[in-house]
Amino acid sequence: MLAGKLFVFLIVSLTSCCFRLPTFPEAKLVQEEVDALEEIARTLGSKYWKFNADTCEIEMVGVTQVPPKNSAQRIDCECNKGNNSDCHVTRMELKRYNLPGVLPTQLVNLPRLQVVDFAYNYLNGTLPREWASMQLTSISVVVNRLSGEIPKELGNITTLTTLSLEANQFSGTIPPDLGKLINLQELMLSSNHLSGNLPVSFAGLVNLTDL
Repeated sequence: MLAGKLFVFLIVSLTSCCFRLPTFPEAKLVQEEVDALEEIARTLGSKYWKFNADTCEIEMVGVTQVPPKNSAQRIDCECNKGNNSDCHVTRMELKRYNLPGVLPTQLVNLPRLQVVDFAYNYLNGTLPREWASMQLTSISVVVNRLSGEIPKELGNITTLTTLSLEANQFSGTIPPDLGKLINLQELMLSSNHLSGNLPVSFAGLVNLTDL
């Protein structure tokens, strides 16, 4: 009887020792993107910024400690499965925060970013040409104080399905290069100071349903 119990003990011990399931580190946003988010918030004019990299949540943002009524913020992170614990930002939304800064070129430091929504703020300056190097699917900066010409380089972001620039102070003509946005479904340009006609190249925007 004693020999039988000893045998069972040895089997259990060997199983615990040699057949443990592998453990992986908890997924977390890479530090470079944590730093980039803070730089982006400052460029947008946010006086306060507190971000939890473990949960990928904004805990404080804006020009006041108490957020304005109807404000909305959102950060989405995508984490790789398996033994790679890196997470990356895929969406950044800061709406109705009365942000007085400029659009951040530092978005390029978020390589997996797809959706940008900085609508209903007091942002000024121009649309960064640097964004043209990204694989964005949606840009919304409606109801701000942005000015200057719409960069023709935006036509290089062929992944775009939504481009909302409505209610700003953009001027000049609509760049024909936007006709290269073959996946575009929504294009909002009204309530600006744009001149001229729609480019002939827009005839190729076969997926466009809202203009």
